[in-house]
Amino acid sequence: MMIFDSEYFYVCPIEISDVDNVVEVYNSNMIFLEKHTKNYPVTFEWVTEELKSMRNAGFCSCKVVDKRTGKMVGIIDYKIEQESYLSLLIVHQDYQNMGYGKQIYRAFEDYAKSRKSQCIRLDVANGYSDKVINFWIANGFEKLEDIKLNWAGVTLSAVIMKKYILT
Repeated sequence: MMIFDSEYFYVCPIEISDVDNVVEVYNSNMIFLEKHTKNYPVTFEWVTEELKSMRNAGFCSCKVVDKRTGKMVGIIDYKIEQESYLSLLIVHQDYQNMGYGKQIYRAFEDYAKSRKSQCIRLDVANGYSDKVINFWIANGFEKLEDIKLNWAGVTLSAVIMKKYILT
């Protein structure tokens, strides 16, 4: 069941048959995992627990699939509400720096607007990569507040960022 798409990819819920590919996407981002989870490489069991945890928290965990090749190029976790929460947008290392992140985000923003969301929130870990903060700033987000973020048992210094999309 496709949730949203763009010209080059579609987004749909992750199924149990996708978990090996999800593991591959996570593990292609070693530095991300080392900074966020202290758990590298992740395993099938770790990913299934993470997916269960996200579902229990009300998030939709989806795969991003290239329409031309049928390959999973990324993962996106989100919750659509008046203030939508984009928990994770991760692109497989083989597809980074090719515009996929920007395309995925823009399609997500259009989807959130269509669902009457007024703003999008995300939390970005500090000390991971200035490229990540700069990516979100370039996509219209503002830094709002420093926080402590707990993910997979690791406490991280992070910043809340928001973008207002409907006025």
